[in-house]
Amino acid sequence: MNKLFKGIMPAMITPIDAAGRLKTQSAEKIFRRELDAGVNGFYVNGATGEGLFLSEATRREMIETAVSVCTGKVSVINHVGAVDTQQALRLARHSAEVGCDAISSLVPNYVASYTTDQILDYYRRLHGESGLPVLVYCTSLVGSAPFDFMKRAIEVDGVIGCKFTMFDYYSMHRITELNGGDINVINGPDEMLVCGLTMGADGGIGSTYNLMPERFLSLYKAFAEGRFEDARQIQFGINKIICVLLAHSCVAAIKEVFNRMGLDAGSVAYPVKVFDRAESDVLLKELRENGLEI
Repeated sequence: MNKLFKGIMPAMITPIDAAGRLKTQSAEKIFRRELDAGVNGFYVNGATGEGLFLSEATRREMIETAVSVCTGKVSVINHVGAVDTQQALRLARHSAEVGCDAISSLVPNYVASYTTDQILDYYRRLHGESGLPVLVYCTSLVGSAPFDFMKRAIEVDGVIGCKFTMFDYYSMHRITELNGGDINVINGPDEMLVCGLTMGADGGIGSTYNLMPERFLSLYKAFAEGRFEDARQIQFGINKIICVLLAHSCVAAIKEVFNRMGLDAGSVAYPVKVFDRAESDVLLKELRENGLEI
């Protein structure tokens, strides 16, 4: 059975200091905040977690923290992708050693153009190193035909499905029918969760889930109960807040809101700019005007 993950899973931010070191106690507090809200799992060290910009040591400590807080409660998926593929393989092994439930990875380099066979061999290696289920990170980096790619990927040992971070929901639905429907497809774009659920996604992984898990949980519940118009209206309300976050550099904005809430999410990976007080005040004002209770 490949459908291992469903529901609302924050793509976690990584609280770091100015030198890129993990603020462990802050990470624990934020994990517990999301757990208290009722989330169904976590996606750690991905793009929202600034994984590609952090040291291997920080990434290891972050996933160790996630597992220590979440074991026995919800699932933890570790994004192990790195430009250095040997680092990705080491992180895959480490994920198994500390007790992760699955791993995921972007294609390992933003510059090189890989063949489908090369990409699939990479995912095969990740599973071979870890023995863990693998969620393909389905973006334009896997090519312009995601259905054709996933048709082959689901045949790779260990691959259970994908985090679908594209806007081609026709292709998403076709992917959900692969392998007789036994494939785990998770929606990526926060602003289109209701679209993903409509087209067969098992749940969502998203950046802005960090700030408003309750809203996404309400959307997911409404959809599951067949209250589709309610789900649509919740999505529209969420999207007003997302527009503000995107206008202010989304990950940095999420961290700044947490900082102002007293959760100490720390800094952002250089060269992303840290908010000064005036910028922070504008951000919070716009978020409140668009319905976020802070």
